Amino acid sequence: MSTTSRITSDQGVVLMQYLARALFALLAVFYFHNTDQFYFALPQATPCLLFFAYAGLQLALLIWRPSNGDVFSSALDLLTLGIVMLLDAGSPPPTMALLFVAVLSNGLLHGLKRFLIMLAGAEIVLAFVLPIRLSYASTPDSSASLFLMAALSICMLYFGLMIWRNQVLARAALEATWRDPDTDFISREALVSTAGWLVPLHDRISSPLTLVLIQHDELPQLSDQVAQRIRRSDVAARYDATQLALLLPCTATAAAEQLLNDLRDRHPGMRAALMTLADGDIALEQALAHLEQTMARTTEDDSHWLAHAAPIH
Repeated sequence: MSTTSRITSDQGVVLMQYLARALFALLAVFYFHNTDQFYFALPQATPCLLFFAYAGLQLALLIWRPSNGDVFSSALDLLTLGIVMLLDAGSPPPTMALLFVAVLSNGLLHGLKRFLIMLAGAEIVLAFVLPIRLSYASTPDSSASLFLMAALSICMLYFGLMIWRNQVLARAALEATWRDPDTDFISREALVSTAGWLVPLHDRISSPLTLVLIQHDELPQLSDQVAQRIRRSDVAARYDATQLALLLPCTATAAAEQLLNDLRDRHPGMRAALMTLADGDIALEQALAHLEQTMARTTEDDSHWLAHAAPIH
């Protein structure tokens, strides 16, 4: 497995997230180590004790891997950050920025819904922490704290809007890759995904499933005729520049031949190869490659335009 594959895998993302938690926690410890005092009178070892408690709980969640463990980890992040802001003697507390990091990272990793949940959780933490700090403040710093809270909240909302926009664009891009603009059929990638459940299903119910590969130089015109003649249960896809692939459920070889003959009558020069998928364990890519080899034996002559592929063993 390459380095990129390891990083982008689910396990890689989880490890990177916990590594980031450890780095930010150490950064907070170094920050408190170099401050003269805490907001409340506490022992100097308090940040270290808090770090070890936080790291131990996160490590336990990483090893135990309970259901919704990432939710518990994120909730622990918010709770710990609330305690950290109560310890921070800064006015306003710089550690408040870590809330922004926690909310944004959850949104980037888990989507808009998690982002909104974390944003609400962060606002609840601030609603508890800021009144406590203000009630014990020896000097009035309410304006600076409220400004920082408002600025970070607006930034989080802005990034939430960007996350939503990126999700919409990603969904549109995925839909575009799944539909061919020239033929209005699904793409080759979508066909492979569809066959992932369609082929085993027909193998289980012992129903004939015919795979057809059609080749013609004027593919957009041919695709219009194909769209008019196939059933709603049939699957048509753009295979390459001059070829269409058809998945015909509950269709015997004779019925598929009749469909191809009708298309050939309207589009002279069309060539085709077909086979019945009898084994649900055969990958669609393997069957299509087999049909391509069979298609090489066809010509545009009326007697050799259609070829039957031998079964794959």
